[in-house]
Amino acid sequence: MRDRSERHGSRGFARFGLQADGSYGIPEHLPELVSVIGRGQIGGKARGIAFVLSEIESGRTVPTYQDLIRFPRSTVLATELFDDFVESNGLDAVVRAGCESPERLRQIRDRFLEARFPEKWLDALRVLLKEHAAPLAVRSSSVMEDNPDHSFAGIYLSEFLPNLGSDEERLSRLIRSIKDVYASTFGPNARGYRKRHHLDWRREKMAVLVQDMVGRHYGQDLFYPLVAGVSFSRNYYPWTPLLAPEDGTVRLVVGTGTRAVGREYARVFSVARPGLRPEGTDTRTIIRNSQETVDVLDLSAGRLSQRRLNELDNPLLTKVCSIAYEDGSLRTPAATLRASTSSNRLVASFDRLISGSQLMPFTPLMKALMTYLEDLMGLPVDVEFAINFPESSGQRPTFHLLQVRPLGARREHRTVTIPDLPRKQILMDSRRVLGNGARRGIRHILYVDPSAYRHDHGYEIAREIGRINEALDEEPYILIGPGRWASSNPQLGVPVQYGEIVGAAAIVEMSTEDFSPELSYGTHFYADMVASEVLYLPFHESEGDWLNRNLLGELPARRHGEFVMHITIESGVDVFVDGDGRRGVIALS
Repeated sequence: MRDRSERHGSRGFARFGLQADGSYGIPEHLPELVSVIGRGQIGGKARGIAFVLSEIESGRTVPTYQDLIRFPRSTVLATELFDDFVESNGLDAVVRAGCESPERLRQIRDRFLEARFPEKWLDALRVLLKEHAAPLAVRSSSVMEDNPDHSFAGIYLSEFLPNLGSDEERLSRLIRSIKDVYASTFGPNARGYRKRHHLDWRREKMAVLVQDMVGRHYGQDLFYPLVAGVSFSRNYYPWTPLLAPEDGTVRLVVGTGTRAVGREYARVFSVARPGLRPEGTDTRTIIRNSQETVDVLDLSAGRLSQRRLNELDNPLLTKVCSIAYEDGSLRTPAATLRASTSSNRLVASFDRLISGSQLMPFTPLMKALMTYLEDLMGLPVDVEFAINFPESSGQRPTFHLLQVRPLGARREHRTVTIPDLPRKQILMDSRRVLGNGARRGIRHILYVDPSAYRHDHGYEIAREIGRINEALDEEPYILIGPGRWASSNPQLGVPVQYGEIVGAAAIVEMSTEDFSPELSYGTHFYADMVASEVLYLPFHESEGDWLNRNLLGELPARRHGEFVMHITIESGVDVFVDGDGRRGVIALS
């Protein structure tokens, strides 16, 4: 059988918008729901959604479930607007200084926000706002973004706008969001990502994708979709031998998809075996790892904000949530229960959505859609979506496809054999690893002792890690610490940004009574690990994993701060991750 890229990808997505000079411009035929302002390029994110819409309009529909699938109205600000903005404000020197000197990076955002948006494009933006009356999602769509080899997932900025007030107020808020997205083109995370993947910043340009935000206006003047999520057609870190990489993974949250792509709690499952959870079957563990905090657009405050599930005035929560009782049991609430009046703990379980068809045929729809999209694009794919539930009980929910991008495929590794080493040489032995590969001769270890970690100092610790990462200047290191690296919540782990740990070759997340280091399947952190081939070792001492604390204490500390220890071993350290045996070892070379 021919490879999918031969059958469709090379003559479909790979050629969509392709120009004679080898660059990607505005496609000749745009689908009805997509319009473009300006010339130049529309960027990877816009190109992905426009391609899928074009294929569907031409008759290549999603088998069986096309009538349930919707797309938001989208307007793309092409790279000509970005070029005009930078040139007319003389920002080239600021960008160059920031990209060549990291200490100047922080100046870029201030200068971009202070700059004037070119007058020639204001009327076009006013027309855009007449066509988009709903709340807006303002998303990055850079030239380098959503490439099969480097996705830039989670690197650039996206914002949500209420889109309320006078015409000039709406225009002013939209322009500020566009400027923020432009500034993120040259932010610290983008710089770190390009540096890691050896990409030239001079080739990067930013288009902006403006979409109608999917959701409904619920009580408390809040706007959000009842369900949002992300799905990968490939799962390179399966949590059980019963799952194959091609079974993929789905990640669901209540509210906007920001918590679906971030390292927060969510419902994770595979469409092949929906009942198999990464957390296992213990209900107390399931409850502990379930979403309770929701991101919503506060229309009164004009910004994204957080609410507890129990605080939301939304009777539809009974369709996707369960009640957690003190005895450790989980039960589906009565349809008449209002979440805000429940005295028990409410958690987002999505059991009825995933396992049945009473609400909608969600799991078979996802399975068919991911197969369709992977075949259409000729590559493994990563999608973001939202589900709107209707006011009338007689109508079915609708599935809205927001983004489609190629998922950077991991290189096939040879079989990794862990050598038979004396125990005194082993620094760590973990039995639940994900991924596959080996890295030898790593000279540096950054270690945050879980017993010393304080979440009220989490951001301070993150910045210290970032400074060491920068000083190492691309030299690889092993990163060890409590809970979830790169969580936005310091109570779950060290809240580093991507650019602050870009040099990590192996990441160890240590479990304690207070921290749960399960890899957040389907997040941007997950995508970065897949694309960068970072080795991941979760550490659960209570389940038999072993840390040689005596050896750790004997290693030479280059710096021993209150929270972060930087160890340097001239002879090096080796990391072995056996994906088949799910065992990982870190040992002296």
